[in-house]
Amino acid sequence: MAGELRLSANGERALREAEKACYAMNVAIQGAEHLLVGALLVLRSEGVEGIPEPDALERGLAMIHGSSDEQLTTNVMAGSGFRTALNETARATAARGETVVDAAVLVRGVIESGEVNPMFYGAAGTSKDALLALVSG
Repeated sequence: MAGELRLSANGERALREAEKACYAMNVAIQGAEHLLVGALLVLRSEGVEGIPEPDALERGLAMIHGSSDEQLTTNVMAGSGFRTALNETARATAARGETVVDAAVLVRGVIESGEVNPMFYGAAGTSKDALLALVSG
């Protein structure tokens, strides 16, 4: 039986980046796209090549979730797509016998969960397959 799942340091950073993206756009509900962007930003900061520029990722988020000029006065909450994507990532990780969820695992898991709105990829200047290729192997 596999050990208990845990987030790596960069997995934890990905969650913080997802929340930060919501605050930057004044969006109170985190979607799967926020989780994906958080993980991609972490990998980009670690030097992974081929990840879209932060502005492109922000365009993708804006296309799906919009933004507001009014500053948030409440805490950001995880929406159902965010929770489903995270749960599916954890399930798939455990099924592979792995115990650590890092930023690359999050990218793969969120995409494979099917919770990301397909319009996000084009708006961010990428594709699902291109992102999966970055974290494969």
